[in-house]
Amino acid sequence: MWGEALIRENRSDLALVKFVEADKYAANWGRLHLKWGEALFFTGRLKTARAQFAIASGFFLPETEKLELSRSEKHVRF
Repeated sequence: MWGEALIRENRSDLALVKFVEADKYAANWGRLHLKWGEALFFTGRLKTARAQFAIASGFFLPETEKLELSRSEKHVRF
């Protein structure tokens, strides 16, 4: 949740550190990878963001997060 809060504060650069840390404890959580991908996107790391979105798509996501993932993936398809 720290990572998401940092994204909302326009500090995606700091959020990345939190997502790496969270991955140690919740590597199989789809939302983690979705938000991690968003932070990567906001810092201009499109290729890595695409990879995180791909990981997120392999896990269970509620419908609202699936929609969010779909929108996010459209931004990194270039």
